[in-house]
Amino acid sequence: MTASVQSDKGFSLVEMMIAMVIIMFSLLALSSAVITAIGVNLGNELRNTAARLTGQTAEVMLALPVDNISTCGLTPDPDALNYNASYVYSDSNICLGAGTDFRKYPNPVQSVNGSRQKFNITWAVTDLNGNLRQVTITVAYKHRGENLANSAVVYKHRTL
Repeated sequence: MTASVQSDKGFSLVEMMIAMVIIMFSLLALSSAVITAIGVNLGNELRNTAARLTGQTAEVMLALPVDNISTCGLTPDPDALNYNASYVYSDSNICLGAGTDFRKYPNPVQSVNGSRQKFNITWAVTDLNGNLRQVTITVAYKHRGENLANSAVVYKHRTL
């Protein structure tokens, strides 16, 4: 007598459909994680750019004579914090100083991850005494409809 052995070595249609659903949900979750990571990366790039612009502006302030430092800014984005229409990045920005080359200041429109981003760079000067000034630099920008800013304070002393 020969006994026939029947083997079930393949997938049934139901098993294949269940496997496809599991793979689909896994890919959907993975794509959501990738999109979130891209958004976080953009936020980090914007914050790093704002910090760099703050540092560059501080370097310009520290290089100027103490009497030439006054409250001013560079503000191309009317939707972000500290906007002032007269604070343009050109020779027409009179608060930068007469005859001053505006290009020594950082450009407030930067390329971040392949797109142009506007940063409002402003600084407020407080005369602490005749020889010392406090400069508060703020770099503001918008990300996902939220106003964000990076600030720093530098002190400029009159050298004798």
